[in-house]
Amino acid sequence: MVIVFIGPPGCGKGTQANILKDSILPDLNILTVSSLLKEKSQDESILGQEIKHKMDNGDLIEDTVVISVLKEKVNSLSNEQILIDGFPRSSIQADSLLEIFNNKELSIINFEVEDSQLLQRIKKRSMEESRADDSFFEKRLQIYKKSHQEITNSLKKNYQVTDIQANDEINAVTAKIVDKLGLN
Repeated sequence: MVIVFIGPPGCGKGTQANILKDSILPDLNILTVSSLLKEKSQDESILGQEIKHKMDNGDLIEDTVVISVLKEKVNSLSNEQILIDGFPRSSIQADSLLEIFNNKELSIINFEVEDSQLLQRIKKRSMEESRADDSFFEKRLQIYKKSHQEITNSLKKNYQVTDIQANDEINAVTAKIVDKLGLN
């Protein structure tokens, strides 16, 4: 099983991924692209230093780099249960899913949340977790909005994309996801 969560920063992708792993799919490998990139940014390589600089400034990492880092990790997991959070972030990345997963069936969930709700969530998260990228929230949201329609159009060429209204309470959103994935 391969699940892909897409949506704006602060929409609850990470929270919902952890709930699925903790309560329904204990063998689920959660691949957060930001964590994979952060891991790479700490390896002292030239590429790692470049990734670190861009992440510290809230800039997006080039598609080829992100695809390569994700593909390497996916290949190391073979046929295990995978949930991807934070990918794709461009139509090029969306098209790369066919290659990364060798035409496997993917369950793609698109989180939809109002901007005002996102801002509240990010403010709360930055107070609780002190994430560096949250200080660039508005920049990240604008980048996301510019590319999201293009990404979903690319995904819909090869996959079914399921929209989830994620403004609700956490448990209600979880119930919607479980239902859409047929895990109940």
